[in-house]
Amino acid sequence: MILVLSAPQYEEKRLSLRNTWLRLGQPLGLPYYPEDFIYLPTYNKRGHLEREGPSEQANRLRVYVDWLDSVQSPKSSDVPKRNIKIKHFFAIGTLGIHPNLRANLDKEQAQFQDLLFLPRLVDVYANLTEKLLHSIDALIHHYNFTYLLKVDDDTYVKLDYLLNELVSYDRKLIRKARDYRGDPLPALYWGYFNGRANIKTKGQWSESNYYLAQRYITYALGGGYVLGRMLCEFIGNNSHHLSSYVSEDISVGTWLAAFRHVYRRHDPRFDTGYMSRKCRAHHLVLHKRNETLMRDLYNGKLCTFEAGNEIYLKRPTEYYYDWRKTADKCCDNLVA
Repeated sequence: MILVLSAPQYEEKRLSLRNTWLRLGQPLGLPYYPEDFIYLPTYNKRGHLEREGPSEQANRLRVYVDWLDSVQSPKSSDVPKRNIKIKHFFAIGTLGIHPNLRANLDKEQAQFQDLLFLPRLVDVYANLTEKLLHSIDALIHHYNFTYLLKVDDDTYVKLDYLLNELVSYDRKLIRKARDYRGDPLPALYWGYFNGRANIKTKGQWSESNYYLAQRYITYALGGGYVLGRMLCEFIGNNSHHLSSYVSEDISVGTWLAAFRHVYRRHDPRFDTGYMSRKCRAHHLVLHKRNETLMRDLYNGKLCTFEAGNEIYLKRPTEYYYDWRKTADKCCDNLVA
């Protein structure tokens, strides 16, 4: 399931996604990601999932880059096509919406049938976390899915490659399920994690209700992340009991912090922050892309936005996450 959080007036953004990366999921013409390269976390003696350190993350990235080179060779055309069941929705709050805008949305829905209307939600930025809660609650009660990819409407996803690895991971998890014996199966939480973000006290992200720690509890950046269904069910079924913080990604990280069976997979291929990082061919999920950049990426142009851009030198650094250190020292191992 693909959930795109979109504002009612952004019809052009939604059309851009439909015309580019949302077309990449069917049929899937890539070879399965080699099973030997798929990591399944194991439980330690205290009953918590072990997580990969910076060296393991770096090795996995090298393996992926090598695999990427191999599947782009002419031989990859011999791979049989596979149909993966996927569905996408653009979530939109409709409470109090102007009649003219609602009429436009109804026309869009009649044409594409991919809008998830949230009738009890006023669609403003301050309600973003509530929007996620309403969306997940609706999806888990009306659709059967194994994984949820949440993105914004300015995010580009190399959907074929992401799906291919996700399906390969799921196949191995099912095959190895018996190895977990009495422990619950790992519940996937896949994205680009941050553990050293200071609690905001000013601006639109100001948070007056976050008193759990000196920093936000580790969370996957909101431009795009993947949740297993079990985690979606926990969020949806407990939505009335969960504290809603200003940022939905910070809220998700906080809600899931206590679970010992959450597999927090930090992946530098997710460029999902408030500002895009240095352009790299291995990126799978790319935030802060406008309609022009969406088309460029879809047509194989990787870095058109960087030409002559002086702010390039100020772009956020790319790091591996060190789960063995305290959160304030999590992110000092830079990707070369």
